[in-house]
Amino acid sequence: MRLLVMGAGAMGSVVGGFMAKAEHDMTMIGIDPHMQTVRDKGLRISGIWGEHHIADLDARTGLDGLHRDEFDMIFITVKSYDTATAVGLIEPLVGDDTLVCSYQNGLGNAEAIAKAVGWHRTVGARVIFGVMMPEPGHVKVTVIASPTALGVYEASAPSERVRKIAEAMDAAGIPTVYTDKIATLLWQKVAYNSALNPLSAILDVPYGILAETQHARMIINGIVKELYDVGNAMGIELEPETAGAYLELLFDKLIPPTAAHYASMREDFVNARRTEIDALNGAVCRYGEQHGVACPTNLLLTRLVHAREHALGVKGM
Repeated sequence: MRLLVMGAGAMGSVVGGFMAKAEHDMTMIGIDPHMQTVRDKGLRISGIWGEHHIADLDARTGLDGLHRDEFDMIFITVKSYDTATAVGLIEPLVGDDTLVCSYQNGLGNAEAIAKAVGWHRTVGARVIFGVMMPEPGHVKVTVIASPTALGVYEASAPSERVRKIAEAMDAAGIPTVYTDKIATLLWQKVAYNSALNPLSAILDVPYGILAETQHARMIINGIVKELYDVGNAMGIELEPETAGAYLELLFDKLIPPTAAHYASMREDFVNARRTEIDALNGAVCRYGEQHGVACPTNLLLTRLVHAREHALGVKGM
């Protein structure tokens, strides 16, 4: 396949590196010094999926020289707040048979892609593996909770083609499956992230402490109940079916294996980086406002995170 990764940081480099190693035609767009190091020395991937070195990658900092109809799939791997900008840049490259995949966290990314290229070209991905970049040219896969799931949002999209892409990614070494419930899986992941990420970051504690603290549990209850109210108002097929069932799953099954884990949002605070709160709790609030569902708990957390960003002098807010 002919593939493009738009936003080749840690996550995008894992996708690009493994697919290139599997002899797919891969182009990666990112920033220096990472892209320069990849060009000069190759890409090193380490961690739980083994040690790999991929040389001769087409690693760029811009789209000059690329053309429409050149790619079968374009992966958008930028932070959610940069999705619209990234899609605007790659839109001229999207041909009749080009698919665009949101390989990202949070809600609203697929909508931004579909607004530009149509739902029939839009692919969703539920991604639950962790990656870090110890240094330019080196990315490390740290954890995986479940295979990545690829899926489409409407019947006019080429589901069988996406299924074959999922199989190719799995064969390349990135555990991947096809799903016909991509929206359900994405909302399930957003429930997890919205419940834990901002509280872990604001309180500076790992997930396990949140589960042990009655005050935190009450806040989490409010976050999840509001998310379920919004999802039901939007007609999203949610799993489990009720907020109560999800909370039981969260506290009894999901948190214990990651009890010592801190949210990546905490690292954003430590490094004075912009967070993705607007694609998590903030997105729940926006959808809630559109559908007449009040979300006071999610709104308060969104405002607290933005207040912390402002106090840290984060740019680009």
